[in-house]
Parts: sequence; C-alpha cells; structure tokens
Amino acid sequence: MRDGLRVFDADCHVVYPPDLWQRHLDPAFRDRVRPAPAPGIETVNPLTVDGRYTQHPTILYGRFQRAIGWTTEDMIAKYGPDLVHGGFTGDRVAAALAVEGIDIGVVYGPEFDMWPDGIDPALQAAMARAYNRWGAEMREASGGRVVVSGPIPLTDVSRAVEEIEYAYHHLGTRCFWTRPNLVNHRDLGNRYYDPVYELLQDLDCALATHEFMGLNAVTAGSGRFRTFTEWHAVVHWHETQSAMLSMLCGGVFDRFPRLRCAYMEAGCGWLPSWLHRIDEQLELAGAAEFPGLTRSAVQTFAENCWISCECDDPHVADVVRHLGDRKIVFESDFPHPDSKYPHTLDRFLALSPDDLSPETKARILWDNPMDLYRFADDDLPAHCRTPLPATQEA
Repeated sequence: MRDGLRVFDADCHVVYPPDLWQRHLDPAFRDRVRPAPAPGIETVNPLTVDGRYTQHPTILYGRFQRAIGWTTEDMIAKYGPDLVHGGFTGDRVAAALAVEGIDIGVVYGPEFDMWPDGIDPALQAAMARAYNRWGAEMREASGGRVVVSGPIPLTDVSRAVEEIEYAYHHLGTRCFWTRPNLVNHRDLGNRYYDPVYELLQDLDCALATHEFMGLNAVTAGSGRFRTFTEWHAVVHWHETQSAMLSMLCGGVFDRFPRLRCAYMEAGCGWLPSWLHRIDEQLELAGAAEFPGLTRSAVQTFAENCWISCECDDPHVADVVRHLGDRKIVFESDFPHPDSKYPHTLDRFLALSPDDLSPETKARILWDNPMDLYRFADDDLPAHCRTPLPATQEA
C-alpha cells in the first residue's frame, strides 16, 4: 500500500532467467531455441529460434544500449544487486514492487522469442506452454503478488485455444495477452480469432495487447527508422492504435460483448482524439463497410476496453476529461530503463493535482485494474482479500 491506498500495477516486466526455455520447454523443442550472442551484437539476451534471431537487425546491431546510456551498473544502481545478480524470481520481484507500495503486479512477456514472422505454429504453442509454466512458478514464489499474463500463440487459432484452456485449468493463468501486430497478415479484428475471443469471454479472463520495440518482423517504424529515438517514439502508439482500430471496426466487441480488452504500454493521451477520428470515419462510410456495428467507437471503448497510463503523463487528465476515469489503469513499467522506480508512485500521486482528484487516482491505482482483471479472492495475495480501506471505497 501507499498513503493508505492499495496499488495494482497493471503492466510490469522482468528480466528473464537465461535458462527459462531450456528448463520449461518440452524436450522435443529445446534444441530449436538457443542463446546466440555474437561479436558486434550489443542487445540484451540475443536468441535464435530455428536458427533465426528473434530481435530485429536494428536492435541487434543498433547499439541502442549505448544511445540510452543503460549499463549493467546502471541497472544495479536502480534495482539493486539482489535482482540483477540473483535473478528476477517471484519473491525478489514482489519485494522490489513492495518498495514502491505495489500490492500486486501483472507481468507481460516474452517480448520477442515466440513472435517472429514465420515461426512454426507447433513451436510457438510449445513456447507459450513453457512460458506459462514459468509464470505459475513466479506466481507461487511471490505469494500471488506477481501474476504473469499468458501469451496467446495466435499463429494457429486451434493451438491458441488449447493453450488458453490448459493454462487456465492446469496452471492457474487468469489473464492473457498478445502483441498488437499482424500475424500471418491478419489483424486482431479478423474473425479467424473469434474462437479465442469467445473462450476468453466464457472464462471471464481479461485480454490485453502489448507492443515491444525490436521484434524481427514488420512493425510500425521498423522499415523506416534506424535510431532508438524515432522508432521508440512511434512503434507502441501506432501498433496499438491499429490493433484497437481493427478490433473496434471488425466488430469484435459486438460479437463478444462480455470480452474485456486492455491496451498496454502505449500511453493514453491520444485516446480521445483517436476514438473521435474512428467515429468520424464510421459516420462517413461505416454503414457501407461495417454494417454490423451497433455502437460508436467511444461507446464500445467505454463498455469493453481499458488503457494504461504512465506515472508522469500529464495527458491522463485529457482522457479523464473526455472519457471519464473508469477505464484507465496504472503501469509502473518496472524494470525498464525509463521506469521511474523507486519513485513511480510518488510521481503519479503528485501528477496534475488540479485536474486529477485523489478519488480518480485511487480508481486508477486499484478499482479500475480490479474491474479489468476481476481476479477471484483466491487468486489475490492474502493481504488483498480484506475489505478496502475507507479512503478507497468511493
């Protein structure tokens, strides 16, 4: 807790153990996923899947670590030697988040390894299974304070459905995610994915999209920019906006009205303008091109969707002004170089005091992510099962 408020970090990360795949992949697949450091490559944890690097050449050879001034020593100074040298185990991550006052955090990943273009669907599904096994281990070691969102292997929808079922019923996974990018030339509004959306709706599990810059595939900015500054400025926003557009216009939430979807790691200030622009286009051509839609983009988002905010984004106030304060969730972005750890909560609680009330901040920190994820009491850490403090009941 922080200042009497419970805190739910809706989007955080870890540095993965180097033996994650070797330890959790089924034996038949282990020799196809290999660490692959090489001379001249400066990226973190380069890895090949079926002999191909999973990170884009611009990441592999772009020397971005130097550009942003982020070294191992910097990471130790910010996050401590126990994490960096001992590993991001569930208990250590829970303790690090507790320094901020975070009660529970949801981890998103893996960033690159199971998503490169052309990956064998069987291997992608096996990697999702391995990751979900690791996620169950993390949750257990953290006492439920670190929850790992399950990646959905969308290359083959039948395997995706099978993995969601397995992860939910056998590993205790209670939320799922995918990248917002095209998969086999299909956007997320494609009806091919309807079995996935139907299952998540029936299981009452939240879905999220999450972009990570650097995938060895075609993503926004990857063919146009070669600097960290330019590529990082566009990729999260543009990919997320495209995924949201496709899902809204594709009628995903009309076909599955109980589906909950969050759009992570892309900021939020652009959201009111983007939804307005989508509705302007639907007003012009929607009747001809998307005759099945029954609601505007603004209405659909208000009923089915959430978006995450960073701790120091002044444009959170614009979202609240235009769309209300019930669909924004908080993300710490731990332990990325640009995270404000260990002052993330300090920065957020001090953000825009004239525009964001304490009640709104309390909703963003706890009520809204609880409404998104809807974890059962048994899935929450023990200390979060008691009634909320009076200050956060409003």
